Amino acid sequence: MISPAAAKAPTPNIIASLQIWKIFLVGLLIAGAWALLKWTRTFVDRVEKGNPRLRFLLQQIQPPFRIAIWFVTILAAADILAPSQEAFLALLGSAALAIGLGLQDLLKSLIGGLVIVVDRPFQIGDRIKLGDTYGEVKHIGLRSVKIQQSNGMLVTVPNSEAITRFIYNANGGVPESIVSVDVGLSRNADTNRVISICKEVAVCCPYTHLGRDIKVKLREDARKFRTIVVTIQAYVYDHRFESAMKTELLRRVNQQFLAKGMPEGLS
Repeated sequence: MISPAAAKAPTPNIIASLQIWKIFLVGLLIAGAWALLKWTRTFVDRVEKGNPRLRFLLQQIQPPFRIAIWFVTILAAADILAPSQEAFLALLGSAALAIGLGLQDLLKSLIGGLVIVVDRPFQIGDRIKLGDTYGEVKHIGLRSVKIQQSNGMLVTVPNSEAITRFIYNANGGVPESIVSVDVGLSRNADTNRVISICKEVAVCCPYTHLGRDIKVKLREDARKFRTIVVTIQAYVYDHRFESAMKTELLRRVNQQFLAKGMPEGLS
């Protein structure tokens, strides 16, 4: 049974208890968190320039560190603004109810961000294909993933989408990734000579990672009559040069075919 004193006890009012110094302190807390993350980003960029091989290790640490900083900042801000422990718990309960009812998509993205950080299907610096988007992962946040395509466009994908689609990872946390280039050939071409030229071109390409396998394959092109397709597969030493390597392989192959008197090899 509730006592009369308890029944007459005033309900903690968060709005009424707000004070200027508390708001100022929360502002400083948020500004400090933002400044810390910005300094961390600058420090990581400086270290990456001095030792590019550390790029993937440092970028792997950043997303969970960023999430932890903002999580602690939000809890600390709520604790400062709440007049009592009961009000603090009431604030958390109200926030959870608001998110559950009105911000379901945002909640899915927040959970998706945590899943990405824990499960790590990709990390910052990886080159992935997600839906119709293919490019380098530039940012993994609480709400979305930012992917920069080879044409320079930055695509933002909600985390809720990222965890429900197939993800194709080209390099999986290492700098090198496989590059495939197709060249159309006439059936009159000397295939043995073509394979030899293509392997030579791949070895001599300045972007090729010579520590990985180089393959040259032949297949028929079902869309074009009397046409053979030769596929050159080699690893680029840094996936950021994928487009440059494709251009260089095609340029050198065509140049070598013409220089060696094999115009019939081109289709």
